[in-house]
Formats: sequence, C-alpha cells, structure tokens
Amino acid sequence: METHSQEQNRSQTPSVKQFTSTSLSTDDIPSTSQHNLSKTAKIRLFFKSRKPFFKGVFIRTAVFISILAVLIAIGLGAIYSDHLPRPEDFSRLEFDWKINPKEYLTPFNTSFQDYNVLLDGHSHSTYSDGKMNVRQLLNWHIGKFTRFHSFHAFKSLTYSISFSKSANGYNAVIVSDHNSIRGGLVAEKIALEEYNQSIVVIPAMEYTCCRIHMNFVGINTTFFPVSPAPTDQELQQVINEVHKIGGLVIVNHIPWSNTTESGYQLPRLPNHPSVQQLIDWGVDGFEVMHGSTFDLNTFRITAEKNLIQMVGTDIHHPTSAAETWLTIQSPNMTKEAILNEIRNRRTSFLSDPAGTRPRVYVDYAASYNMLRPLLDMGSYFTMFYSDSKGMYDFQGSFCHPQVFKVHGNLIGWFVFWVVVFIVSFEVVRLGFLWITRKIRHRQWSHRS
Repeated sequence: METHSQEQNRSQTPSVKQFTSTSLSTDDIPSTSQHNLSKTAKIRLFFKSRKPFFKGVFIRTAVFISILAVLIAIGLGAIYSDHLPRPEDFSRLEFDWKINPKEYLTPFNTSFQDYNVLLDGHSHSTYSDGKMNVRQLLNWHIGKFTRFHSFHAFKSLTYSISFSKSANGYNAVIVSDHNSIRGGLVAEKIALEEYNQSIVVIPAMEYTCCRIHMNFVGINTTFFPVSPAPTDQELQQVINEVHKIGGLVIVNHIPWSNTTESGYQLPRLPNHPSVQQLIDWGVDGFEVMHGSTFDLNTFRITAEKNLIQMVGTDIHHPTSAAETWLTIQSPNMTKEAILNEIRNRRTSFLSDPAGTRPRVYVDYAASYNMLRPLLDMGSYFTMFYSDSKGMYDFQGSFCHPQVFKVHGNLIGWFVFWVVVFIVSFEVVRLGFLWITRKIRHRQWSHRS
C-alpha cells in the first residue's frame, strides 16, 4: 500500500511524453486516425506539431546569416579603405652585414678588371612606391651608418665620425623614383651632408607611363608624362628635352615590360616601342641587367651600337637581395666624374643571379595586427570575385581595361557548405537535447 508521500512524488514526476512533447506530439493522435489522414494533411500536421522547433531553426539561421553579412561587409570595407595603417614596420631596419662582391665576382667584360665604383643604377624610395625612406635606402646599399657628434664647451668645437659596413657592397646609387626627382635630390643632399663621402648619389627619375619606363639620369627637374599613353612624338619630345639639360635617357627592363600581365592577354606595358625605334629616337642606353634578369638580346644590340649598358636592382623592399653592380673606374668619387665614365661607355658589371645571402625580414606593424583578423577575413571573401585593373601607370589610373568577374560557382559551393554547417549544427543540437532529456528522465525515475 503506497504512502501519501509516494503518491505525491509520483504525481510530480513528469512523463517521457512531457519532455518530448514537441518532437513526439503526433503520437497524441491515435494511429487509426493518422492512417485516415491524407499525405498532405500528415505533412501539415508534422510541421504544425514541430512549429516551435522550426521557428527556432529559422531564428538561428537568420542570426548566423546576419552576423556573416556584417563580417563580410566589415572585412571587404577594411580592405578597400584608404586609411589603413601600413602593414609592415620599417622603423627599425638595420643592415649590419658586409658584402664585398669583388671577392667572388668577375666583371662581365673580363678585360675590365680595375674599378673603384660599384653602382646601383635603379632604385626607389618612399617618394614613389619604395618602402624605405631615403636614409634607409642608402643604408641598404652601404650598410649600418653611425654618426657620432661631440661638442667642446670651451672651444666651441664640433666634429663627427662616420662608419659604414658596406652592406651590399655599393658606393654609388642612382635614386630614380617614379615620375619624381624629389627622392633623388633629397638622397643626394643627405649623402653629402651626413655620409662623409661613403656613397655618391646621382639624382634621377623613372619616367613611368603605360608604354615605357625610362630613367632620366643626372637631372634636377621632373618630367611628367603628358598622358598615360604618350604618342611616339611625345616620347621623342621628352627624350630631346632631357638631353637639352644634360641628362641621360636609359630604357628600363624591356623583358619585364613585355611580360604578359596577369589576367590578360596583353603585355604589362602595351604598345611598348621597339628597341630600334628607341635607338632612332636617340636614347642613350638600355638596362641590360634588371635584378637577376639578363636581357641578352638588348645587350647584344647595345654592344653593336655602342650604347650605355646600365644595370640596376630596381629595389623597392628591404627584403630584396643585391644581384647586380655596375663597375666603373672613376678618377674621383663625384657625381660628375661617375656620370662622365658612364657617358663614355667605360663600364662593365657584376652579376649574382642568386642574390646576396643576408636579408632583412620586416615584422608586421602592431597597429596593423590589430586589424589583421578582419582584413584576412575580408581577403577570404575576395575569392568570390576578381577585379583586375592591370598595371598601375603612376598617374592615378591603370594601363589595362578593368575586368570585374563574379565567381558564381564558388558562391554556390560556399552556400552549400553553409547549409551543411547549419544542418550539422541542428543535428548535433537535437542530439544534445535528446541526451539531456534522457539524463533528466533517469534522474526523476531514480528519485521516484
């Protein structure tokens, strides 16, 4: 005979049906009645009995999609923002090694063995698209530079001591920023005032447009392209103007210019003048070594026509290696003397296709790292489209027609995997709820 307390506990113990009423509510209908229902009615009854469940699925899916849309908007918006911090921190660059290319390289012209100048004929600073300011650019060429100042209080005496490690072995450099002479002029001023004749700077600019890149060397003014794609006559005119003020015209990296631009069936610089055209227009020479690329065809033509054979690193980033050096025997270490030897074709060059071994590796900036998760997420979503513009012309536009393409197949697969994720989440969630209900039911059973 059951006691009153046992009856009370049993009345308070929930049944299995109470815990599973949402998922098993159709069981409330007699089986004979269910068999009499039409297929459409059964489906309606199924969804009606599980309305709270499907409502929850809809709400969770809507929240997930909303969060995903916000993240996509933030990520892509951050990528295309014009006010992002610089990704890399260049404030602590040190080039504390010493390379002497004379020790392991021989001039291309084996009869040219005596030289005292190792020149980089092509370099960039932050006055265009280079990553190093002019001091860092000079230090990359000659090494870590230290200057000590002392002041004698009674004799009002000041003096300075300079020290250089000759990092990549240069003692002369042509600073040639895109469409600007400012970098070259500032670098020359700093070298004369602060570097104690350890490096000679020759100011230049890289005339940059959609047809050609040319270095104008030994000038003190900027020649802006008249348009992104100057005509033959306009190119001839600017070459003549440079010659009038005593400058040299060197055509840069022809193989690079004629390489197919990624995403197009066009060269990087469409409608580039031929070598013969440029010779007819009066250019002084060609860049026959561009980094580790040796332009053999142009080298042969310059040798045949007795034109200047220039070499250059085209350095933009401090991580780059030194791969080529112009060798000159100059009567003195001045800009004028070095330029005179170049004009008279008394040069050769060294080449190290593997590049110098020591490198500087730049860390990400702390301010950029803070935004990097959002930016990397934005980069992930850029796989859904491609926006090709081609080569930048350094005049605010691009050299190729813009091609915008949406990758529908990738979007479709992304949606597919999102659905798989949502379904998997709901299955796991239902399984978790079912296990929880079972555990709770057993606990109540043991109590009773």
